[in-house]
Amino acid sequence: MALHETTTIQLKDGAIMRNSILVLTALVAMAHPVAAQELVISGVVDGPLTGGTPKAVEIYVVSDVADLSVFGVGSANNGGGSDGEEFTFPAVAATAGEFIYVATEAVAFNDFFGFTPDYISGSAASINGDDAIELFRNGAVTDVFGDINVDGTGQAWDYLDGWAYRVSGTGPDGSTFALANWTFSSPNALDGETSNGTAAAPFPIGTFSTTAAEPELIINEVDAD
Repeated sequence: MALHETTTIQLKDGAIMRNSILVLTALVAMAHPVAAQELVISGVVDGPLTGGTPKAVEIYVVSDVADLSVFGVGSANNGGGSDGEEFTFPAVAATAGEFIYVATEAVAFNDFFGFTPDYISGSAASINGDDAIELFRNGAVTDVFGDINVDGTGQAWDYLDGWAYRVSGTGPDGSTFALANWTFSSPNALDGETSNGTAAAPFPIGTFSTTAAEPELIINEVDAD
């Protein structure tokens, strides 16, 4: 949106000055609103502790879910394609605004993040920074992180010893990975760290929102004869 306004000023000697043009430019973020789905993959992390832990997937609850057991998660490792639904949630309810954490184990996750993950799965969350993650609803893929048919090593979405996090206001993306909907720590960003709270590039845990970022407003004043 651009607004051009010419300001006319009457000077004391009767002269007219018409040389002030205000240009207002609003750059509006074009992120798509979150689609009408109950869950979305909001983050993945491949940690720096022993064994590459914590390894975990963060899932955001977009709208209330009466029965979480219709959903499940699976990892697609090393570009080998889908392994299907490797973990199915129990038959419990979930409330909009909650974050759900699925990790390979609890001890290192707690050591690094300071709380216990909601669910443990040694297969679905077994990711090494080059692996994709799929979210299923009644057996169908509703969201995905990474390309399930490509080993992520050296790819733009490589998160080895690091993390990837969804841009607020985006997703779910169905079965097609949308790289532009994610931010990344860069590989090895968590190397040598012992906790997320003191990390130089911490996993932005629990920060996803269904609301897109505020538009950026730029005001330029241009003088013209």
